[in-house]
Amino acid sequence: MIDGAKASNRGLIEFLLTDLDVALTFMDVADTSEFRSTADRNHQNARNAYDTVVAKLREVTPNPTQKAMLDEKLAALRSRLKAVGRL
Repeated sequence: MIDGAKASNRGLIEFLLTDLDVALTFMDVADTSEFRSTADRNHQNARNAYDTVVAKLREVTPNPTQKAMLDEKLAALRSRLKAVGRL
C-alpha cells in the first residue's frame, strides 16, 4: 500500500472507531432518557451509524488490533440495537 493509501485507510478506520463510540453513546443516552422521542431519535442515530460502519468496513484493511477493536464495538452495538428492536 502506498503512503497516501495507508493514511486514507488509517483515517477511515479511525472514523469508523469514532462512529462506533458515538453510536454507543447514543445508546447510553437513549437508555437514560425520560422521553420516548429522545430515546427513539438516539436509537435511530445509533442504527444509522451502525449501517455506515458496516458499509464502510469493506473499504478498509485493519491491522489485527484495529480489527479486534472494530469487531468488539460493532458486536456491542449490534447486541444493543437488537435488544431495542432496531436490528
